[in-house]
Amino acid sequence: MNWEAVGAGAELLAAVGGLVAVIYLAIQIKLNTRAVRSASIDSWVSAISLGNAALAPTDDFIEKATESYDELDAHQRILYHRALAQNMNAMEALFLHHANGVVDGIFLESKMKPLKLLFQSPGVRRWWSDRGRGIYDPRFVKHVETLINPF
Repeated sequence: MNWEAVGAGAELLAAVGGLVAVIYLAIQIKLNTRAVRSASIDSWVSAISLGNAALAPTDDFIEKATESYDELDAHQRILYHRALAQNMNAMEALFLHHANGVVDGIFLESKMKPLKLLFQSPGVRRWWSDRGRGIYDPRFVKHVETLINPF
């Protein structure tokens, strides 16, 4: 065996090793992407749960606020703003995760359906025009307004 044959064998082993490393890295990147998406969705679920928990013990208040926003005093409007903002922050985060490619469109739209129903109440629409619209990312605002006013 001469040195040329040994060199050729070493080059072949290096090429195979490089190919195995690239395949391994591709698999790891795919697994990491799944983990990031999963963590993102878990984070969103936690945020929406906190928002719902803020609303749950105050059903009578929320019912009054969603139907008769104009009858709320200043303190009640602040409470209502906090409750709605908590949920809307979670929805905005989900929307931005979608914009960044972390969650897919089907998941986003399925989670936006309850938001569309929420905006059917006059109190939520009033809150959105008075306070909500101005505190969110313009892309999210456009998405919400397309969702609630499709035409």
